[in-house]
Amino acid sequence: MKLAKFFALALAALAFVGCGEKTTDNGVKPTGDAVITANNNSVEVNTPIEFTVTSTDGTDLTAEATIYDKSHDYVVVENPFTPTMDGEYEFYAVVGNIVTSSIKVNVVPTVPALPEDGEPANTSFNHRILLVDHTGNTCGYCPQMMAALKEVSETGDYHSKYYEAMAHTYSTGDPAYSGAANVVSNHHGVSSYPALTYNFYHSTQSSYNSAHIMGQIDALWKAEGADAGIAAAATLASTSVIVNTEVKAAKANDYRITAWLLEDGIYAKQTNATEEWMNTHNNAIRQRATSDDISGVDLGTIAEGETASTALTLKLIGNKWVRENLKVMVIVSAKNDKGKFEVANVAICPMNDVVTYDYK
Repeated sequence: MKLAKFFALALAALAFVGCGEKTTDNGVKPTGDAVITANNNSVEVNTPIEFTVTSTDGTDLTAEATIYDKSHDYVVVENPFTPTMDGEYEFYAVVGNIVTSSIKVNVVPTVPALPEDGEPANTSFNHRILLVDHTGNTCGYCPQMMAALKEVSETGDYHSKYYEAMAHTYSTGDPAYSGAANVVSNHHGVSSYPALTYNFYHSTQSSYNSAHIMGQIDALWKAEGADAGIAAAATLASTSVIVNTEVKAAKANDYRITAWLLEDGIYAKQTNATEEWMNTHNNAIRQRATSDDISGVDLGTIAEGETASTALTLKLIGNKWVRENLKVMVIVSAKNDKGKFEVANVAICPMNDVVTYDYK
């Protein structure tokens, strides 16, 4: 196989030296005499990709073509080719002295199955608000907020009323910092630290008073139940996390959904820490599923008792994130009386697991 690969590449290189064309990373120059296409530019893992190679005059050259996977050390692949790993693949074909330009195919993990709804007629959901602590490990006042939040979480049943995420945006040198967290902090216009924000449109700047925080939670929490419930399944793959989500409406409205990737157990010395636990940072925002509106994907109008589902992708970046410490926060929002999408409910889905509707 290596000999055949070398021979085909050598022919292509020798035939076109001196033409002034840009070469590929492996020294191969596309000739422009043929094109390669795939039957799909986005497939799930273990789904065959079938290639067609056609000359510029319309002649089918597929049977004569050798297909190379440029993204994986230029290995020769079969046609059809069945990828076993997710990621972005790049292919080109060689037919004698003809070399095609490359094409890209996005291979995504199989979308995980949603959990079965054991109570399809039930629309009475427990409600949780979204609380974001905008913080940083070199922020001198942030331990006061950390202490206040710990007190809130240990008071009565308050921690059953919200889920928290930590946006480490005080300094880009913070090991828990991320671009996704920065987007969240910018959305809220955070300019002083620490700061708490509730749902998508409520803020408290630098309040370290646990009683005040509990008052804010009480003002937003719906004891009668959430406007919508969330079911989800999350799969961790090699380059991304695939989240399958479903929303069931308790009240008819326009809904949107997004997902955030959170990481636990990030150790970083906290400036002015008063206790050792403050040096380990949990629920740090690492990634978000969409790059547009903070509220995510538009699900349209969902009637009472009806559902809408969509799959979301969270891309993994670099190798500093500890995969076994990742989890997914799913956030559904509904249009409020001001026409803005306000958080309606929040769920946490463990990795490679599911979360079912949280009925009251």
